[in-house]
Amino acid sequence: MDVVKKNIDQLRGSIEVESEVGKGTTFVVRLPLTLSIIEGFMFRVSGDNYVVPLDNVVECLELREVVDQDQLGEKHFITLRDEVLPVMRLSEWFKTQSQSEFDNEALVVVQLGSLRAGLIVDELVGEYQTVVKPLGPLFEGLKGVSGATILGSGNVAIILDIFALIHTVISQNEQENTELLKE
Repeated sequence: MDVVKKNIDQLRGSIEVESEVGKGTTFVVRLPLTLSIIEGFMFRVSGDNYVVPLDNVVECLELREVVDQDQLGEKHFITLRDEVLPVMRLSEWFKTQSQSEFDNEALVVVQLGSLRAGLIVDELVGEYQTVVKPLGPLFEGLKGVSGATILGSGNVAIILDIFALIHTVISQNEQENTELLKE
């Protein structure tokens, strides 16, 4: 119980224990309304940590096993299992320099409803239970970001907004296709 109480206190919550002989014990846990916990999948891009909801992750693959570097080039789509998949290199999205070579990059396939897209990342970390913290009014209009979490190391990981990312990838792919048709 000490561990549970310590964790709840860290979340700025409280726990109450009420026991009645012959009837049982009742635990009342109170957590702030702005707090939510999600099962997430964490990866790194340019040395920074990012998390997406695990429910939206379809699969993770080594990029080199899916496509040749020459085939991908500057395109924003690949063919995965005979299906065209729009992709986005997250280092480009965040305007940072990728710290990984093509041979070490990974593809995280995410899905929202019937829409799918691939996110090209530097390194896969794995599943991570994430306490979602709001970013505050300064970051309200930031597209593709839905919150943040503080890791056990004290570092911050950005929680990505899958809805915004998938729609951006798909619209980017449609613009690219339109430009190809004009040529």
